[in-house]
Amino acid sequence: MTVTLELEPEVESLLEKRARAEGCDVKGYVEKLVEKEVNRERTFDEILAPFRDAVERSGISDEELDTLFTDARREVSRRGERGSKGEKQAQVGRGL
Repeated sequence: MTVTLELEPEVESLLEKRARAEGCDVKGYVEKLVEKEVNRERTFDEILAPFRDAVERSGISDEELDTLFTDARREVSRRGERGSKGEKQAQVGRGL
């Protein structure tokens, strides 16, 4: 892939200095930087950023969000309990 960058002269100069310090040309240095960035693990803050932005745009209050999650956890828990009982009944019915 070929990418063209328009850099300010100061940035270009710094990039050239860093590349020389790393013992490579600018192209190789930029490739290393891009590869490092693309392959790095994202932080929890980075992963949650889109959700946090959506919550902020929605205008929902902290209390409303807390209630929403509390209700959702309870519903999932109830479903899990029903599923566990149903599975146990099915096992008994099969003689397990």
